[in-house]
Amino acid sequence: MRHRFDGKILLLVFAGLIFTAGWLMGQQSSRNEKTIIHAVAWTAVEGAPQEAMEDFKHSTAGLVDAIPGLRRAWVGKLRRPFAVGDVSHTHGLIFEFDDMQSREAYSQHPSRDPWMQVWGKVRVTRPVVFDVIGE
Repeated sequence: MRHRFDGKILLLVFAGLIFTAGWLMGQQSSRNEKTIIHAVAWTAVEGAPQEAMEDFKHSTAGLVDAIPGLRRAWVGKLRRPFAVGDVSHTHGLIFEFDDMQSREAYSQHPSRDPWMQVWGKVRVTRPVVFDVIGE
């Protein structure tokens, strides 16, 4: 009888720890970030080789290590095309920067030009670009 009781206590303690860890993670992820999001909706070149797209993704990931203040980068397809005028954008690019100073420095960083050349192989010009300033 005592072994069953010990097992239930152990299970209850373990479940409580899991619940507490989840609650703490939720508290951490629900706060507003004070970072800068640089977002781009763009159109992929029709028939662009998959290898070129992989090179672009790899090059984009490399910017995170190369550009101070660039925290994260995402590249992917949009859930549904985003039409602006006569252009239908199919892909998205998101950069998260520490602050506006880092965002502005990115525009002049020497790693940006070679990256833009790689991106130019897989995109049609005329993207939609905007920044979101976390409050």
